[in-house]
Amino acid sequence: MEIALSLPQGRFVIKNFEEYGNDFIFAAAGGRKPDLNWFKAAAVGKKVYCADKGIEICLDAGMKPELLCGDDDSAGKDYLQRAQQQDIKTALFNPAKDDTDLQLLLTMLPQKAPLLITGIWGGRFDHLYSNVFSLLAYKQKSGVPVIMADEAEVMVLLTSGESLEFTPQQDFTALSLLPLTDSKVSISGVRWPLENAQLLQNNPYAVSNEITADVVKVKCHGGCAGFYLKTAGCKLP
Repeated sequence: MEIALSLPQGRFVIKNFEEYGNDFIFAAAGGRKPDLNWFKAAAVGKKVYCADKGIEICLDAGMKPELLCGDDDSAGKDYLQRAQQQDIKTALFNPAKDDTDLQLLLTMLPQKAPLLITGIWGGRFDHLYSNVFSLLAYKQKSGVPVIMADEAEVMVLLTSGESLEFTPQQDFTALSLLPLTDSKVSISGVRWPLENAQLLQNNPYAVSNEITADVVKVKCHGGCAGFYLKTAGCKLP
């Protein structure tokens, strides 16, 4: 199976995954807020879900999410009041819980739907670490494509047997392949191509590559890897 997703950064075509629904769903977590124009462009034609502070970007963009999930400890009170006024379906939990807001949201998303998620980057490293590996676990369990993105950074999660074709529409300062587990990968269309190369968690050397072709092709032969892009010219907080 294959599915395509177009973002302002370019077109992503993911192949050879297990199964999927009709289209990507879009979720907003509580990390760095994406640019509002990027968010609106990425959300076109998609059902939107949000975890706690993600409600802020949804309402700022004039969108009514399908679900707000969280523990009511980070979103602005005025946004929560607006969500109630708009009758947005809400699942609130006691803040004294084990699971993160994102982990709770992942249990409530439609089954077998490819996931585009924003509000992942920025802020504390422990939050980012938890987000990345929670999403990897979600992907491994559900077998669907998962892409983490905002206007500045993108990462596509790839598991064994999956491949990706990326057609850029912007300039990028970095392209990296990150071993989320020990993995084996190939990549072409870059300055330093790889063929059946082993990437180890304790030696993540495949970073800061450069795009040299119209299409970048990646194959994950084994394990789990992240295809990461940093957009040129974006100023990160």
